[in-house]
Amino acid sequence: KTVSIEGTVKEFQWTNPHAWIYIDAKDEKTGEVANWGFELAAASGLMRSGWTRLTLKAGDVVTIEGTRAKNGTNNANAQTVTLASSGKKLFAGANTPTP
Repeated sequence: KTVSIEGTVKEFQWTNPHAWIYIDAKDEKTGEVANWGFELAAASGLMRSGWTRLTLKAGDVVTIEGTRAKNGTNNANAQTVTLASSGKKLFAGANTPTP
């Protein structure tokens, strides 16, 4: 299931074999803040798409589009990350972004 989540970056892990972004996002139904984890491509692939380990920092507001985990948890495979401060959209995964 495709998701689009807006939230505040809590942590950006530039790790192998995949990078991770953790954000806090407000649940539209309950109004509660939920923590989401988004798996990205490997660091080498992200670098080819313009990423660095400094692309995101705690406190940045982002919108992440991706595919939610089948088990329904607040985890997803990220496809694109849009930075609220600049509107810049970055490719984030190995999957083709959804139109």
